[in-house]
Amino acid sequence: MNKKPLIVGVDPGSTSAVAAVNLQREIELLESGKNFPPRDIIQRIIKVGKPVVVASDKRKTPSKVDKIASSLGAKLFEPEKDLSQKRKKELGRGANNHELDALASALHAQKQLHKEIQKINKLEQEFDKEKLEIAEKIFNEKPVKEENEETEETHETSKKSEETTKKDSEKLRLERKIENLKNQVQELKSKLGEKEKENKGLKAKLSRLRDEERKEVRKEEEVQNREVKIKQKDQKISNLKQEIEDYKIREKQYKKAIHKLFENDYELVPLVDNGVEQVPEKAVTRNEEIREVLEAREANIYKIEEVEGLELKNYFLAEEFPEPKNFESIIQKYRESR
Repeated sequence: MNKKPLIVGVDPGSTSAVAAVNLQREIELLESGKNFPPRDIIQRIIKVGKPVVVASDKRKTPSKVDKIASSLGAKLFEPEKDLSQKRKKELGRGANNHELDALASALHAQKQLHKEIQKINKLEQEFDKEKLEIAEKIFNEKPVKEENEETEETHETSKKSEETTKKDSEKLRLERKIENLKNQVQELKSKLGEKEKENKGLKAKLSRLRDEERKEVRKEEEVQNREVKIKQKDQKISNLKQEIEDYKIREKQYKKAIHKLFENDYELVPLVDNGVEQVPEKAVTRNEEIREVLEAREANIYKIEEVEGLELKNYFLAEEFPEPKNFESIIQKYRESR
């Protein structure tokens, strides 16, 4: 099923709201909630369609709205001035003022963009293309052409758009990974508290057993068993503490990786240490044999110590990935194939 092109309105704040309308002004989404983070807003939007425009009711776009538009790859619409309360009440509705503001933002943007929407409807009939494809090109100021008229530059632009979408997807994945790591750290801390409490109880019981029945064989055996259990619990506590430290380090790495990805100056490439069935376009490795095998198969691969960047679990965030060592032979093969 083809996705509908959407015009989205967002009202940020401690209580946030999101509204989405199609190009015919029909409401596809209207929702609000406390502590409504951007990633949840984005997930709600993409369930009902594909956003092509994101707007707010402010002349100066709030950073949260700007971030959502950027993550979705949508055009940012800014009104000439802040929408008045009267104007918002004329346009919007909802369960609360936040939903009213979000819906008013979307409907105001839709009305202001009526010329573009008319053009989309006309081109849809003229070229027999999907409305979403035409809307994305119109709002990104790209020409709409027949399939056989597309140029090499159009393909290159499409490739860059796909790369941007992949990077945005990776950012969201890393944010979710950090959230999961935080939850795991919290669970480990809770388990650690339970184990320490249990250990304290065992030590108290051991002390009573030693005082009361030290000379009785049966009691002595029980004491010995308790001591073994205590040692086992101590080892578990030590292991849990180490796991917490490991998760904290990994959390810092992923936070740093997200920050660098937002700077758009870094490139995320796979870290290859096992198996070489598939040849990656770019990669790093710790294994010299893997590097030699993939280089022979014309992969752009370097040893990890040869590239500046940040090491993650299965990926490497490269500050500047070098050109392939066999760059000249690749260019020659490309020329011969033309």
